[in-house]
Amino acid sequence: MFGIDSKKGFAYLLIVSIFVAVLLVVFLTYNSYSYAKTQELHEERILTMNNFVMDFNEDIHRATFISSFRALVGLEDHIASSGEFLNDTELAFQEVFYNGTIDGKKVLIMTGSSFSDYIDKVNALANNVGIISNIEISYINLSQDDPWTISVNVHAIVNVSDYRETASWSYEDDFTTNLPIYNLRDPLYSFFTSNKVPNTIRPYLSFPLVNGSDASSLQALIDGSYYIASNQSPSFLQRFENSTLPNQNGIESIVDINVISDQDLAVYPDRVKVDFIYFNDLPSDKICTVENISVNSYFVIPSNRTDLYEIGGLNYSTTCP
Repeated sequence: MFGIDSKKGFAYLLIVSIFVAVLLVVFLTYNSYSYAKTQELHEERILTMNNFVMDFNEDIHRATFISSFRALVGLEDHIASSGEFLNDTELAFQEVFYNGTIDGKKVLIMTGSSFSDYIDKVNALANNVGIISNIEISYINLSQDDPWTISVNVHAIVNVSDYRETASWSYEDDFTTNLPIYNLRDPLYSFFTSNKVPNTIRPYLSFPLVNGSDASSLQALIDGSYYIASNQSPSFLQRFENSTLPNQNGIESIVDINVISDQDLAVYPDRVKVDFIYFNDLPSDKICTVENISVNSYFVIPSNRTDLYEIGGLNYSTTCP
C-alpha cells in the first residue's frame, strides 16, 4: 500500500503534469495563431503587390497615350513657333515624351504629363503602400502601321518588392499603345502658313468621291481640306521632317488657297494643290478644270491621281498653266 508521502507525491506530479499540459496547449495555440497571422499578413502583402503589378500593366497604356498625344502636340507647336522642321522625328519624340523637353528646354504642355512624371507618380504610390518600386524604361519606339494610327512601344524593366522582403517581382516587357492621329495638326500647314492656317487631320469618310457625273462628295473633300490615304504621299510622321517621299501609310489633303489668301498670305493658283506638293512647289504633270468641280476651288492635281480622286469618268484638262 502507498503511504501518505506517496499520495502527496502522486498528487504533486499530477498537478505539475496538468500545469505543463496547459502551458503546452497555450504555447502551441499561440504559435499556431502567430503562424496563421504571419501567413495572413504575407498573403495580404503578396496580394497587394500582385494588384500593384497588374494595375501598372494596365495603366501604363493610358499614361503612354496621354504622354504621346501631348508630345506630338508639343512637337507641332515647336515647328510652328521655331520655323524649323525636325531632323529626326523619333528622336525628338523620345525626348519630349519621356523628359518633357525639346532640345533640353521644357515644353509647357508636358508639365506633369511626361512619362518620367508618370513613373515618379507610380513609385510614390507604391511607397505609400509599403512597396519599393524601381521601373526603368530601356527604350521607346515610335512607328506608324497604318495611315491613321501611330504606335508607341515602351520597353519597361520592373523590379518590385516590399519593405519586409516578403515577396518581389522582377520582369521586363514591351507595352505597345496605339494612338489615332485624328485632330492632331498637320505640321506642313503650320510651318508653311506661319501657323495662320492650321489644318487638323480629319479622314474623309464619304465615298465614292464621284458617282457618275455627281462630284459633290469630291467637292466637299476639297472644300474641307480633308485627308485621304495615299501611298504616293508622306505619312503623318514624315511630315514633321517635311519629307516628300511616298509611304505606304501616306496621307494627303487638297490645299484651299482661298483660306490661305484670307490670311494675307501669298497663294499660287497654278500649283498642284496636293498639300506636300503645293507647299514645296514640286514639279509635276497636271490635271485641271475638272468637270463639276468649282473653278474657284483651283483644283489642280498630278496626272497620276485620277484613280485616287475618282475623276476618270469626268472631263478634265491636261493643258494647265
